[in-house]
Amino acid sequence: RGRANGKPEIIKKSVYVKSTLFSFRNGILKISVEPNKRYLTVNLAKYSWIPKDFDEIGGLLLTEKELIITVKKDVEPKAEKWSSFDVNLTNVTALVDGKVKVYDLRKLYHIHRTYEIKRRKIQKLAKLKPKTSKKLLKKYSRREENRAKDLMHKLTMQIARKLREKNHGAIFENLKGIKKRILNGSKAMNRKLSKWNARNFQSMLEYKLKWFGLDVKYVNPKNSSKTCPLCSGSMASYEGRSMKCGECGLLMDRDVVAVLNLQMWGAGFTPKTLNELIEREELSNEPIHIIT
Repeated sequence: RGRANGKPEIIKKSVYVKSTLFSFRNGILKISVEPNKRYLTVNLAKYSWIPKDFDEIGGLLLTEKELIITVKKDVEPKAEKWSSFDVNLTNVTALVDGKVKVYDLRKLYHIHRTYEIKRRKIQKLAKLKPKTSKKLLKKYSRREENRAKDLMHKLTMQIARKLREKNHGAIFENLKGIKKRILNGSKAMNRKLSKWNARNFQSMLEYKLKWFGLDVKYVNPKNSSKTCPLCSGSMASYEGRSMKCGECGLLMDRDVVAVLNLQMWGAGFTPKTLNELIEREELSNEPIHIIT
């Protein structure tokens, strides 16, 4: 009510670019800054993780730091089979066509660890040079995010293309709100969780799969690595990362147990089908090969 006391203040600088103000030809996006005089051009072909087979560009949002592009494509879900994924701190374990695949995330973990150490050093300067330290923290946080995002985009695109070849959908653990539930005040645990990229992996792989017309399912992950996939008995730690069932004696790597259960719960496998799969592929004795 009444007149404002002060001048309006711009909090976030962003511009929505209407479809009449940009064109897209041969991979080059051309945005009109000043009609018939100045243009901003972006070569989208340089970025391998940007899909090339979209129907149209829906809109653009230009900010001080980035250009957000919305692309559209009409697809129909067509997954015939399912692959399951268990995301851990330093790897992603997958069950694809009855074969266990482990994708290495140690490089991603190293990126987070490297910038964590840099932030600690910068924070020590905060009292002496607060403005400088704030600027440096912002700079390195952005650099960490970009490096991590680039690595994750490449990995999820690699997996998405393989699943498209097989016409597989993906089964994930429903991890919504899990970090809040796990946080217990322990600094060591909180630092570990900050390096856990599970939700990023899931969301990036999900939209790539949906782009290919492949479905994604989320299942409750409770006790997925502690429940025997054969008899539903309780499994306990045995040696290293192995788990052993107290009922039927099944001995298996905990991550393999998780992806078997996720596939059974999400795709409707029966214990009999899983038993045949385990015996055929020798999953209980199979060495884990890490894909880098």
